[in-house]
Amino acid sequence: MHGIDQQKIVEVVVDVLTGRAAELDSRALHRLRTGPGGDDPYRERADGAKAYRVAIERNSPSARRLHYWKAGETYEFARVVLHDDMRI
Repeated sequence: MHGIDQQKIVEVVVDVLTGRAAELDSRALHRLRTGPGGDDPYRERADGAKAYRVAIERNSPSARRLHYWKAGETYEFARVVLHDDMRI
């Protein structure tokens, strides 16, 4: 992906896998919704996996986020997106 250091993505993946992302305000970890509104439902697959997003960058209009699925203790990393992109 252009404009982002791949090492930063690796750091965020490690933070997610170790549970550290949930403890760091800078990661802004939360469930991924189906749209931009606070009332939009959370994304969930038929197999029960829940979609999440975590900050790779902050405080910029093009700040990147990492989207991933979590089912139990299984993680499936999906995409690196711009802040306003809600697709997974």
